[in-house]
Amino acid sequence: MLTYDGNLQAISTLLLIPPLHRQKGMIITMEFGTVLAMFRKNRGLTQTELADGITTRRAISEIEHGKQNITYLDMIRIIERLGVSVTDFEDYRNDHQLPPDQALIVDFEHLSDTSQSEQIKLLLRRAEKLNVTSQLRYVHQLIPILNALLHIDCIQQEQLTQLVKPVWNELCVLKEWNRTDLFIINNLLYIFDPQTAQKIGKKVIKRLEHYAPDDLLLKNAIYVNLGYLGMKHPDTLSKKTIVQYLTTSIKITKDAHRYDLHLLSRIRLAVFECKYAEARKLCHLLELIGADNIARIAYGDFPILCN
Repeated sequence: MLTYDGNLQAISTLLLIPPLHRQKGMIITMEFGTVLAMFRKNRGLTQTELADGITTRRAISEIEHGKQNITYLDMIRIIERLGVSVTDFEDYRNDHQLPPDQALIVDFEHLSDTSQSEQIKLLLRRAEKLNVTSQLRYVHQLIPILNALLHIDCIQQEQLTQLVKPVWNELCVLKEWNRTDLFIINNLLYIFDPQTAQKIGKKVIKRLEHYAPDDLLLKNAIYVNLGYLGMKHPDTLSKKTIVQYLTTSIKITKDAHRYDLHLLSRIRLAVFECKYAEARKLCHLLELIGADNIARIAYGDFPILCN
């Protein structure tokens, strides 16, 4: 029998927020759903708690993702539950603007699934256009990384490595890595050969607590990617370390209230331990809470679970 050590009513199916901004002239204005998600998280509310008595959890999720409109009356009630006035909410939304190159970096950091080829193509086109005028080093670094992600299944490993190696060389000489650097490095893990990726991963883990102690989802991305790479290439990581990385991911995602990602890490650990029946039940639970896209990732990673 499947057990779950959490409150199912509190399960949040919020994924990493997709592109947060829309272009408006030369500035980027924050959308209603983006600000809503930000205030909700700052208040420590789940989507279920915010929706209670007003709308549904799924509606809140779709509003935050810009996929659903909301009536004016419900908007007022939701904003009041967040503990801010409508005026303050709108002032914040209109005053917080980003230039296009910084908005590109934000959207890249929220790219939750590197198999989203159309989204990657859009980011690449934006990066190539902005690279002409932008002074941000990240913009030119993103171009080879996004190119590599687009061709990861059709170009030989050596070619992929050569494509992104200049980016890694630039990162190596930095005395400190910031949050964006770590997001870039996290994407490099899938592009480099497995042995190199694990060596880089060990360096990142040593620096995580110093450079991103409070960014739980970034920390999780590093641990879960290294663990999964170890599963795919068992000669690069000991069984003990693979279990350690996946277990760390399970704890981080629970602390972050990201139960969709929490379940995905539990699925990976169950598969690694050959507990396929448990893994299938966890996949079913993902579908029950509406995290179908995460369930698809699990089925894609482990076709044996489809049987």
